Amino acid sequence: MEGPRHGQPPEVSDYVGDLTREPAPVTGQLAYESTFTAPTEWVPYVYTDAELHTIESRRRVSVAALVCGSAGLVLAVFGVWGAPLSFLAIVLALWARSTERLATPRWGYGLALGLVGLVFVGIWIAIISAAMKAVTAA
Repeated sequence: MEGPRHGQPPEVSDYVGDLTREPAPVTGQLAYESTFTAPTEWVPYVYTDAELHTIESRRRVSVAALVCGSAGLVLAVFGVWGAPLSFLAIVLALWARSTERLATPRWGYGLALGLVGLVFVGIWIAIISAAMKAVTAA
């Protein structure tokens, strides 16, 4: 029985033809047309002043989300006053998520702090509601 057996790799003698060919001889220099677009892959991109200004202004949104999330969490620990800042931190973080891909740690922490702040506000609302029920029932 010739050829490879089931489950075993083929042997070298099973290959009939040689699939390689001799390299082509070099006859001279390359034509200019063939190299016209090749070097553009390695040319670095230079940002314009407007693009740099846009990138800098976009960083402010993620920083604002982080600051609002931190302040909202601190205020939410002491009462429901942190709700507006925590909500604003979530909105700013979601906005920064679509515009600032490189600032993921900043808007990510802003989003997390805003959500934790809203959880604390929810706990405070539950505590105040239970206290109001106890006061009105008495």
